[in-house]
Amino acid sequence: MTPVQSLQLLDLPSILTSRWIGQLHERHRYYHTLGHIEHMLAHIPQGYETTELIAAIWLHDIVYNPHGANNEALSAEQAQMDLRRWSPESRQRVVQLILGTKYHMPAADEQNTLNDLDLLILGEKPERYDAYAKHIRLEYAHVPINSYSKNRALFMRNFLELGRIYMTPSFAPYEDQARENIAREIEGLTA
Repeated sequence: MTPVQSLQLLDLPSILTSRWIGQLHERHRYYHTLGHIEHMLAHIPQGYETTELIAAIWLHDIVYNPHGANNEALSAEQAQMDLRRWSPESRQRVVQLILGTKYHMPAADEQNTLNDLDLLILGEKPERYDAYAKHIRLEYAHVPINSYSKNRALFMRNFLELGRIYMTPSFAPYEDQARENIAREIEGLTA
């Protein structure tokens, strides 16, 4: 699914979706951009193309401040406002999906699908993963390199300690490559 197709399905005012695109082009973003959203949309498994999942894809990182620790909560607040014409149930579902991306814990099928889409980059080919890792570093350029390397390695080790990174069958084929990529990044960060 393309961004244009997804926005047509959401059927929201263009002034609103144009603002989303503007937010995804903020100067401090290198990875958490429209490209990340495009990648997720392109890999939605067949049968999971619900408006709630699509909205959660668009809005899960809509507020992104590398200095902040509450991006998901702020993104969920924006979702509440931006989707105010939707039913309370649909709006709440989108909010819960967004909040579930903070820790990527195993959950219900739709949440697992969103989490797996969000983490899909971890299982991409090494060149693509390396570009992702460089972009994340650029987003955290304000953090001294030694501190960044230590904390990034700790953060990424959490994924290796999981029994599985990907919780849905659609993304299970990415598991081995994700583990190789993460181990390689950690090795580079701790060398």
